Amino acid sequence: MSIHSAELPADRTDLGAYAPGAPGRVRGRSGLKRYRWWLLAGGVVVLGAIAAAVLMRSGAKPAPAAAPAKVSALPVTVAPVVVAPVTRTLLVTGSLAAFDDLPIGTETSGLALAEVLVDIGDTVKKGQLLARFNDSVLRADLAEKEALLTEAKGNVVEADANYARAQDLVRTGAMSARDLDNRRALAVSMRARVGVAEANRDLSIARLKQSEVRAPADGTITARSARIGAVLSAGGTELFRMIRENRVELVAEVPENDMMVAKAGQTVNVTIDGDNMAHHYTGTIRVVEPTVDNKTRLGRLRIDLERNPDLRPGMFVTGRVAVGQADGLVVPEAAIVYREVRPVVFVVDQENKVAARSVTTGARQDGNIAIVSGVKAGEKVVLSGAGYLKDGDVVTVVDKAVEGTVKPLPVQQ
Repeated sequence: MSIHSAELPADRTDLGAYAPGAPGRVRGRSGLKRYRWWLLAGGVVVLGAIAAAVLMRSGAKPAPAAAPAKVSALPVTVAPVVVAPVTRTLLVTGSLAAFDDLPIGTETSGLALAEVLVDIGDTVKKGQLLARFNDSVLRADLAEKEALLTEAKGNVVEADANYARAQDLVRTGAMSARDLDNRRALAVSMRARVGVAEANRDLSIARLKQSEVRAPADGTITARSARIGAVLSAGGTELFRMIRENRVELVAEVPENDMMVAKAGQTVNVTIDGDNMAHHYTGTIRVVEPTVDNKTRLGRLRIDLERNPDLRPGMFVTGRVAVGQADGLVVPEAAIVYREVRPVVFVVDQENKVAARSVTTGARQDGNIAIVSGVKAGEKVVLSGAGYLKDGDVVTVVDKAVEGTVKPLPVQQ
């Protein structure tokens, strides 16, 4: 029997919705999709149930959340703020200068420099030959003057002999007294010419010596402008410059108030600026200048330093002058830390909590430092570990003997 289109359902005209040879209608496509979705959902539920059963059987529990780690207090050592003798120190700074910077020139003119015997840095002795000019002309002139002197001395001998003979002739009446006077005058004149010739000879010798440049004192050559072949004039360009006796002094400018406590003869401990106190030198205040600059209100101290080749003119140095002693608050230098270029100490209270205090520091001595303001006597300040602290931190104070602490004096109430 054939199937006609009139037998199909009114809402289905798709022949694919029916199976060939099946009596009546079968499931459509939408029904098949719903069946597959339910099948997939059922599989997921089954898998979840199996996983839960496995977890329950194994007895595993979720890991608890990690507790926050407890921060331990930083161990530190402390030292008390004590009252101890503090040396009042006058800080002076300035540049080193030669005590006597000698220029060395020439006294001769028109001669060429023939020899230079020293250079910068050479140590010389008084009278040592430094340079020599071409002296051939001066030696010839000296020879001429010596010849003239010899001639003058011969004339004196002749004049004296003639005068002696004239005296004998006058006694016999063979010569008049007038002729005797003439011969006596001629003898005197010849002696005077000898004196002139000797003076000319000495002048030539002096000029010859001036062709040699010699050191006026012991010292060290610091500059040299002498060049072989140069023709110089007397009083012109200097040939050398030297530090007399290698003496170096510190010319320090200090405020007018400090001029009152500085005295000649006081000892000064000097360090080269930036040397981190590695090298110490000793000096003595030689002169406290009697005037103060009316614009800057600064006076000057001249400090004579020890002879040392490390101290050179032009160096910038720092000096400390002990001008008195008084009691003051003192802590070890290790307690000072710098925050924003300011000195700070950390004070520990009874609950081991630290507080940052800005302080004003004073003199340093033997590893300790005076505190002008910021702390009180008896308070404890942090030593080791201070650089790692901040205000409000809690610390653990280590019971350890602190090296370098000062011996306290009785606290003045």
